[in-house]
Amino acid sequence: MLDFLPFQSFPSAEAAQPLLTMLRQRAIPFETATDTGEPVFNPAFTFNNTYATFVVKLHGADFEWVRRLQEDANREALATLSPDHYLFSFSDAELFELLAKPEEWSPLDVSLAGQLLRQRGRDVSADTIRLLREHRVVEQNKPERNNTGRIRLGYLFALLGGFGAIFMGWELYSHKKTLNDGRQIPGYSARDRVHGLRIMTLGAASLILWLAWRVAVMPQ
Repeated sequence: MLDFLPFQSFPSAEAAQPLLTMLRQRAIPFETATDTGEPVFNPAFTFNNTYATFVVKLHGADFEWVRRLQEDANREALATLSPDHYLFSFSDAELFELLAKPEEWSPLDVSLAGQLLRQRGRDVSADTIRLLREHRVVEQNKPERNNTGRIRLGYLFALLGGFGAIFMGWELYSHKKTLNDGRQIPGYSARDRVHGLRIMTLGAASLILWLAWRVAVMPQ
């Protein structure tokens, strides 16, 4: 069974209605969810507060198709844009970067970026956009770096009692990130994931030993 992955976030359910209407008309499967903005515990021991957002989820295989449908639906809206729209001040490099990251912008922004580049005489053919996005996928496929400090902290927590180490090890071992084509890949390198598994195992063993000691020294 295919999983539903976050495709696009909106400030409210009302703002998502154009997309939802299009999905229903095309019989494209989707799910919705609401991020309430409540503080959520992160295994890296930080608490993040975010504003509530309405999230539309799709099967990863439908990501690119839906983006194309959104671009087609927004072409007519381009003619009515105000001349002081913020994208008119973007450089060519900034517009190309926008085209490489369509999931971070509205479909209207993506369509306008392509139109502006064409007006400036730049190549925005399908092949060019494909190469831009393929390059970004290659960059996304690279594991996250600079985890040495987190790994050392995980081993330290494992020695101090284990509970925190279990969460940190699990995060290093199981964390995944979603690419802009909908695929999910491990967020850390194979080496870091091995460390995560070791930290989690050591943390669990340390926690069991600590609990056993507590039971042993408790007054009868």
